[in-house]
Amino acid sequence: MLAASEQKIINTQTPFFRLPVPKLAKKLHDPYMPTRFYDNFNLSQRSMVSGLEGHRFWVHISARRTGKSVGAALLALAKLLEPNQQVMIIAPNYALSSIIWEYVKSFIEQLGLETKKKNEKDKVVVLSNDSVFRLLSANNRESLVGRGANFLIIDEAALISDNEYFERDLRPALSSYSDSRALFISTPRGKANYLYDYYLRGNINHEEYPQWGSGLFDWTSNPILSQEDIDEARKSSTSVKYFLQEYYCEWAVFAGQIYSMDEDKHLEDLSYIQPKDPSYDFIAGLDMGYRDETAFIVIATDGEKYYIVDEYVTKETPTPVMAEKIKEMQEEWGIDNIYIDSSSAQAKADLAYEYDIYCDNAIKSVNDGIAHVQGLVEKDKLICDLSNAKRCFAALSGYRWKEKIEMQKPVHDEHSHPCDAIRYAIYTHLKTAVGIYAG
Repeated sequence: MLAASEQKIINTQTPFFRLPVPKLAKKLHDPYMPTRFYDNFNLSQRSMVSGLEGHRFWVHISARRTGKSVGAALLALAKLLEPNQQVMIIAPNYALSSIIWEYVKSFIEQLGLETKKKNEKDKVVVLSNDSVFRLLSANNRESLVGRGANFLIIDEAALISDNEYFERDLRPALSSYSDSRALFISTPRGKANYLYDYYLRGNINHEEYPQWGSGLFDWTSNPILSQEDIDEARKSSTSVKYFLQEYYCEWAVFAGQIYSMDEDKHLEDLSYIQPKDPSYDFIAGLDMGYRDETAFIVIATDGEKYYIVDEYVTKETPTPVMAEKIKEMQEEWGIDNIYIDSSSAQAKADLAYEYDIYCDNAIKSVNDGIAHVQGLVEKDKLICDLSNAKRCFAALSGYRWKEKIEMQKPVHDEHSHPCDAIRYAIYTHLKTAVGIYAG
């Protein structure tokens, strides 16, 4: 939801789509079924329009057979009918992006629009009003650079391996026009996927990203689909997980996922846990990065549950700045123990002698530590704060095992460092406490 002040600003702007898209759709028929006209936009398709009117970036998660590709094609056409517009479709590869390309070409022909250029090889159409429709592949990163865009549509976005194509190559294209928009459409592909992070920007992280919005639409958003057919699809599916993903848009457990995080169970408002609350022990994990990120994670525990109440994740930050922040958090929360990677001996010494930050070596039994944290997650005894530990929740959700190796080993990526710091703190604190009481 947008704040009232933001909503007012958006409502007073000129609509992004100058033409009423549902009315335009009624003039067109399905290229593959000429007798089927687009008389009614379904809920998912209508939400694409309203989402883009209210947000610069709209993440549209929609089930199979809900008309997201044809909906996106109609939006592209509506924008192309305005003069001097640059509309681009980006997909993981040309084969996937050709779906919307073929729809838009057919619509142009159905309306009898004049074109100045139509190049099938380069995938470019220029209309007589100087609007340009272009098809691009995320696999060809060089082709994404150097063009301004009024409207970007990223089709099957979750199938693109990472967000570099957007952050590095496409996001600058939107800066050429103040009223530009980006639409991401896809079915979900697990919480480790960058698109899940983008979805959260328009959801629980909306205050931090006010220009982002997101929506999720399962099969029921398309009235053409029947319960009988969906029931049959469920019965014939060899995987309940993939059925729920494709038809109900569940961010399903993905291959190799280490922690089965659930927003309803593991993400809460922990503002009731105040710094230095005597009901809790406050501990922290520190994973020092050099070229990678450094993660400092603050955890409160009552001896049974562990609550991630604060986080500091940074990259290539000067040591004095980083140490000052860690010291500030240590004093604010009244942290009793900071557990650091035992291989970071020099960093541990520097923190102690130069910044008065004393750390204990963490137990580095990786798989044993992961197994213990898994047990906490399964018993709903590991909770992330809704406001101050969003990065930790995303990291835990995306942490995964390497595939096709004999010994289990986690993938080293952007999720690793917060997860390592969490494991250092929880597992070492537990084993140390057991050792003390055993003696």
